[in-house]
Amino acid sequence: MKLFSLLKNMNVRVLGNVAVEIKGLYHKDTEVKEGGIFFSLRGTRVDGNSYVLSAIKNGAVAVVTEQEIQNLSHVTQVVVKNAREAMSQIACKFFGNPASKLSLIGITGTNGKTTTAGMISSILTSAGKKVGVIGTNGVFVRGERFESGMTTPDPIELQKYFQLMVRAKVEYVVMEVSAHAIELSKIAGFVFDVVAFTNLTEDHLDYFKTMEKYFLAKAKLFQRKHANFAVINADDAYGLRLLSSINLPYVTYSNSGINAMFYANQIKPKGAGQTFKLNGKFDFELGFAGKFNVSNALAAIAVAEHLGFNETEIALGLKSMKPVDGRFNSVLVGEVMVVIDYAHTPDGLKNILCACREIAGDGKLISVFGCGGNRDSAKRPIMGEISADIADYTFVTSDNPRFEKREDIAKDIVKGIKTKNYCVVLDRPKAILEAIKMANAKDVVVVAGKGSETYIDENGEKMPYSDLAEIEKIRRTIK
Repeated sequence: MKLFSLLKNMNVRVLGNVAVEIKGLYHKDTEVKEGGIFFSLRGTRVDGNSYVLSAIKNGAVAVVTEQEIQNLSHVTQVVVKNAREAMSQIACKFFGNPASKLSLIGITGTNGKTTTAGMISSILTSAGKKVGVIGTNGVFVRGERFESGMTTPDPIELQKYFQLMVRAKVEYVVMEVSAHAIELSKIAGFVFDVVAFTNLTEDHLDYFKTMEKYFLAKAKLFQRKHANFAVINADDAYGLRLLSSINLPYVTYSNSGINAMFYANQIKPKGAGQTFKLNGKFDFELGFAGKFNVSNALAAIAVAEHLGFNETEIALGLKSMKPVDGRFNSVLVGEVMVVIDYAHTPDGLKNILCACREIAGDGKLISVFGCGGNRDSAKRPIMGEISADIADYTFVTSDNPRFEKREDIAKDIVKGIKTKNYCVVLDRPKAILEAIKMANAKDVVVVAGKGSETYIDENGEKMPYSDLAEIEKIRRTIK
């Protein structure tokens, strides 16, 4: 494809041959192949211009940069204001604008993205539609899973997946949209049919620094250049704030009985799940406990109704939904229920513990969790306080230490614990084992933080590890 075709309708300054043939797109110099275009991205620690010569040596014939590079007359330079946004726009064109052939649904929020996306996917699949899903648990093309390292893949990878979905005749794509993805312009160049906002609670402040900046990043999704319609959680303070500035048509939802277009009432437990009425009329059933899952379901219902599905189709899809990996997954070890959940924020941990507190009834609730290293450290004592307040006993353990010491992270967590109903066991498998051994019949053990992750990230190495595998190992040994 000629370079000028990729730059059509873009505000750029070109130095060199605009008719050069482009055979591939790259933002890592080591991956560049002959005929490629290299995107020089400015990072928090490094400047992509430092890798331009390496990219050219590997075959780059054009470079997209935010600052003209001197003495580079032998390749074409495309000077832009925002290289990340340009990368997204060019990727859309290079792969044939596949998103325009798909109905796109975007889900953003601190918590609930993966479960809400799973609910929408279940509704659509149950109604006979061909569905793709992009999110924390990977990329799914009509049920076939592809590994992806990020909640929202980088723009080049993302457009490749869109193209793959078009070829697989996918009709709807349900996509988790992270705040980082919005801030880094990964969604430039295509438009969502509908976007949903689940909530905003403390997370990622290592990157965004303040809740205000975190919110403003999320709010960018709710603009006409990115979406045609919005679904907003009216129970969330940031959701209400979003409503005051949004310029999209929208609907609201609530499971707290406040004035919203979609609301739940008569929420009642049923087996391991629950039932509720929508707007006081139509009955829905979920196979998952927790009021927060009713909220997720309302978001899914509102999205599905906007897409034209009726309440009967939606109810069937929700009722038949299979558990999402790493979200409220339960395993019986003897007569003890062990719940695995990805909850890694204060609000997420509070939600899962409160839901399991109800399930435990008069039994004990035991919590096992840690916090990731080199991430928002301010939430650590908050999560320690939450766990100690709600659970009968807490095992503070490790999560993904990355380049921090396990004991330092644990010390931060313990700062928030004002009681003595806890201990620190830095070896995660041992902490899980001790928690299960402490439990009696009908007690509930919550293992939070990693969900379906299959590794522990420590000192630059991702070592194979799974909470589920560890629990299954314990289940086989305990009679």
